[in-house]
Amino acid sequence: MRFSEKRPIGAEGKTRDLVRILHDEGYSVPQITASLRINRTYGYALLKEYEPRKRQRSDEAKLRQKIRELCGEFPTNGYRRIRVWLKKRYQLCVNHKRVYRIMKELGLLTRSRGGTAKRKKQSGRIPVTSSNQHFQVDMTKIWCGRDGWGYLFAVIDAYDKEIVGYSFSRFCRTDELLSAVNQALEYRFPQGVKGCGLTIRSDNGCQMTSRRYVKALRDAGIKQERTGYNNPDADAYIERWFRTLKEETVWLQDYSSFLNAKKDIERYIRFYNEQRPHSALRYLSPKEFRQVNTSNAA
Repeated sequence: MRFSEKRPIGAEGKTRDLVRILHDEGYSVPQITASLRINRTYGYALLKEYEPRKRQRSDEAKLRQKIRELCGEFPTNGYRRIRVWLKKRYQLCVNHKRVYRIMKELGLLTRSRGGTAKRKKQSGRIPVTSSNQHFQVDMTKIWCGRDGWGYLFAVIDAYDKEIVGYSFSRFCRTDELLSAVNQALEYRFPQGVKGCGLTIRSDNGCQMTSRRYVKALRDAGIKQERTGYNNPDADAYIERWFRTLKEETVWLQDYSSFLNAKKDIERYIRFYNEQRPHSALRYLSPKEFRQVNTSNAA
């Protein structure tokens, strides 16, 4: 073939075949497109269809395996939190779009939960600016196999989201509530809580409205707040943590006894406070977030 000759452009299929034949014979794309009077980009596109090249990074297989392992360990985590785990666990900085693509290809994406429109003012968001200003306390029950129900009282700091006190028992009394609150106060206020302006919010359960509990808070100089009836959003921080606890460990287990459940819940609370990335805390764990804020304040 002589490139000085002018050839009419036929149908797209014929043009594609001709470009491929000439390319196989050793002619360059600029030469072919100039002779056939077609756009150079179009010529490359025809060859791209002819010689598809799937981009495959050298570390793709290892990354896929790590993502599969993390999703098996944290089945409720989405691609953003898995990306954080890759950095924390393996020191891998991976773009979130790449993590999303791999999880989608492997069928590991978690289903997003649909929500209804919120037309009422949400009173659960507390305008706190630092730790130790506002705590929330509540109770939930957990099935413990042959030992029946176990009752978990927990106290959360509304600012740094750390579980600062808890009590898991086979009893559901004011004693267990006071034990969880005392643990929180000894941890966060070792020098005493009076004069620190702490507020503790709870619902209107019988333990939270008992005379012993009300008097204990008043004697300690703590302001007590109660939510309105049928208004779970008012103590949303602790309610949301209970849901996280159940989604990430309780509902995935089949506790055979109270002791079995107690060990797992204590393990999860340590993991949550020290390691679990929290989306509201810039994907730091509660303790990491508090340490960063403490060092910045210093």
